[in-house]
Amino acid sequence: MKREQDWVSVICRHAEKLNPSWVAMRRHLHQYPELSNHEFQTTEYLVTAFEQIGLPTHVSGEGRGLTADLVSATELASGPCIAIRGDIDALPIQDSKLVDYRSRRDGVMHACGHDVHATIVFGAMQVLASMDAAGELPWPVSVRAILQPAEELAVGARHMIHHHALRGVNAILALHVDPMRLVGCVGLRKGTLAAACDTIHLQVHGKGGHGARPQMTNDPIDAATHWVQSAFRRIGRTADPHETVVFSVGQIEAGHSANVIPDNASLAGSLRSLDQESRRVALETLEDVCEAIQRESGCKLEMRLGASAPAVVNDIKLVDLMVASVGQTLSAGAVEWIEQPSMGSEDFSYYLEHVPGAMLRLGVGGDQVGNAPLHTAGFDIDERALSIGSQLFAATVINYFDPANQG
Repeated sequence: MKREQDWVSVICRHAEKLNPSWVAMRRHLHQYPELSNHEFQTTEYLVTAFEQIGLPTHVSGEGRGLTADLVSATELASGPCIAIRGDIDALPIQDSKLVDYRSRRDGVMHACGHDVHATIVFGAMQVLASMDAAGELPWPVSVRAILQPAEELAVGARHMIHHHALRGVNAILALHVDPMRLVGCVGLRKGTLAAACDTIHLQVHGKGGHGARPQMTNDPIDAATHWVQSAFRRIGRTADPHETVVFSVGQIEAGHSANVIPDNASLAGSLRSLDQESRRVALETLEDVCEAIQRESGCKLEMRLGASAPAVVNDIKLVDLMVASVGQTLSAGAVEWIEQPSMGSEDFSYYLEHVPGAMLRLGVGGDQVGNAPLHTAGFDIDERALSIGSQLFAATVINYFDPANQG
């Protein structure tokens, strides 16, 4: 069976049959979310699901994260392989939805769609495995599902790479749900899709004392607030105005009493940039601000970098492959080109340091669920997106192994 319309219709037929089980899987994952670095039950659940469809799995170190492989022909055992990646961790957010599948774990919720990502990766693998078992693949494929933990902390991709998830992989695909796009729409961009992100931590060590006698202290709160204002102003004046750099402070901690100047203060923020030169200039600027505030305040300032992720840069050929697959499984009009990169970050970028890859934005907004933003208590999806994403990934894998696209 070689004709395109034949295998595309077969994908659709399998998806129609399997879709109810995908909805059930997504709802189960949504009901039982686990925070980053605690995804043990989620990993076990997905291992069982893959084993039930006959795919060998490998659980990564510490029992968090897994891979599953489908190699449809022995000659591909040492040949090219493409991976499709999903993530499985949730966020510390209380689910406010009034639906049967709302989170059953207080203060924990899949508010970023990782339950959807994991289900779609599984769904694509199930479609391909079903086609392989029925002799319906137009040509042999070799594909690995990578389901990683701790994406929200930007450490999960490196965890999986360390445990050999990319061994033998030549390319990688991923998606992220987008509630701002309607279900049936796919956002694509060639080149830089998402910004690099560095977490900035600042410790300010001063000399505390009575609030009535500030002249006898080195006030760490005064130093910290001056640092924030100076950092905001200086980055805006040193960064190239043609290159986007975003610096934000999201956490400040100091003191325990209204009339006591504390000894220490701390703050944390994020620096987002689209190219290495802008990142370098911004980090040097923050160090310069530290030195200036130290001289002015008499406090000691210590800045360090925490979690970080490089920019996501989509491979042009893989994006073209996705475009073709969208045209086959939806329509050419379903593609919405993304004009500007997002200043959000994604640790999918760590895989791209090793192999070419591409990520798409999958529309999940709908009349029944609205379009509550990511990372909010009311986030939900139009579940028709599960079948759309699964079919799209399955078609892209098949297209990747089309002899016309090889070499």
